[in-house]
Amino acid sequence: MVLALLIIITTTLFAQHHFTVEVSDLVTDKGSVYLGLYNKKDGFLKENTAFANAKVKTTGNKISYTFKNLPLGDYAVAVYQDVNNNGKCDRNMIGYPTEGFGFSKNYRPKLSAPTFDDVKIAIIQSTKASISLIGN
Repeated sequence: MVLALLIIITTTLFAQHHFTVEVSDLVTDKGSVYLGLYNKKDGFLKENTAFANAKVKTTGNKISYTFKNLPLGDYAVAVYQDVNNNGKCDRNMIGYPTEGFGFSKNYRPKLSAPTFDDVKIAIIQSTKASISLIGN
């Protein structure tokens, strides 16, 4: 009985889960969508601090990507569509993105970028999130 309980607890703690992100409202068939997956507050939205990254070529007006084998925890996603294929999210002179972008929980920023806590999603099983891009 104790061994069975230990196996269940161990399996739950170390289970690997999938997080599927669907991104819509893309500029059809232009460029690629970049996804950044973050798992902590420190470094959220900072360059080279994502837990995982992905790049998906845009075909149609939506894409789907699955981050696989994630441990339990809180995660946040930031995405942008690089329409002109220059490898970055272009911004205007005050720093606002000029290419479509979005966040988990479909968070819509008002005056500044969200915090990790604004957009985090608890991954306790395989999960799906939908993000509609802003600005496309």
